[in-house]
Amino acid sequence: MFSGNQEGVLGGADLQIPRMGDRFVVDVSTAQLRQDTQSRQLVAALMEATTADAKIALRLPNTSALIRGNGVVDGSGQTGSVLQVRGLVPNAALQWGLFFSVVHAGIHYVHMIRSQVLADASGRAAVPIWPMLRFISVDGETCHFENPMIEGQLVGFDKGAGFERNRTKPLAFSIQERK
Repeated sequence: MFSGNQEGVLGGADLQIPRMGDRFVVDVSTAQLRQDTQSRQLVAALMEATTADAKIALRLPNTSALIRGNGVVDGSGQTGSVLQVRGLVPNAALQWGLFFSVVHAGIHYVHMIRSQVLADASGRAAVPIWPMLRFISVDGETCHFENPMIEGQLVGFDKGAGFERNRTKPLAFSIQERK
């Protein structure tokens, strides 16, 4: 994260310094994998992502029933820490602490909802977010509330996968947003 606090001089108040560069990193680990098609495809995708971006769904525990459907950005030119969204389920409750991603220029950007918000009867909501937007919004960009994704640099998969007998050793890696 790139935000921080500047300590006050001679006991004065600290000053918060928010920056547009704040972004997420997600650590991923697996159990031992079978030598089957899905495992081989996972390893192949990770190897390819060592020179390209990696993208993975954020499957967080106990969140599947909290948000149904997705929405879109409601208006171009938005910046800052509140995102106007339309196309939500009418009167939907967006819970504090849940994550969602916005697709801007083909890239998923992860954000967290900063406080509970209720969509209005037409499915519109002003969603307080953290971190602040790192781009200027375009009207109609997709917001993935139900199945958010993180996209960015693959970290920690430098040596690839290890194999023993008919299994693949557990994998551990991180995906860090680039922008």
